Amino acid sequence: MNNRKKIPQCEHIKANGLRCGSPALRQCRYCYFHFCAHDLRRRRRQQPNAPFVLPLLEDANSIQMAIQQVAEAVLEERIDNKRAGLVLFALQTAACNLKNTDFEPKQLREATEQGSPVISEIVELLLREMDRPPDADALKKPPANEPKEQMSAASSSA
Repeated sequence: MNNRKKIPQCEHIKANGLRCGSPALRQCRYCYFHFCAHDLRRRRRQQPNAPFVLPLLEDANSIQMAIQQVAEAVLEERIDNKRAGLVLFALQTAACNLKNTDFEPKQLREATEQGSPVISEIVELLLREMDRPPDADALKKPPANEPKEQMSAASSSA
């Protein structure tokens, strides 16, 4: 018989439908990463006007979380597009500079560092979208009784 206790796993379900599976913190349902993410959302719901604060940009995970926070702040209109663009540029710079930082021992950094062009692509896409003027027709809601054929004909003629 195996007397070892089974280590509780994080119960967070990712966007792809899979469970995180990292070890959960003691007396908690989530791993450290997801505990912080869920706690941040909880605090934001309790204090919606709290100032926008980025995490310390010390690794790729913190930069990814910061990008998510900026995107959420833009969607919730807590930060203007110009400021968001500047923050995203700073995050892109931080992502590019990760290889030059030494917050972690060199062996760990080299083992996990494969470069992340995805972050740069996401930042560039967000910056391009913020520079585009809003499409006034796309923001208008069609009348509820208008058939779909008329809506598609109207949008294709615009």
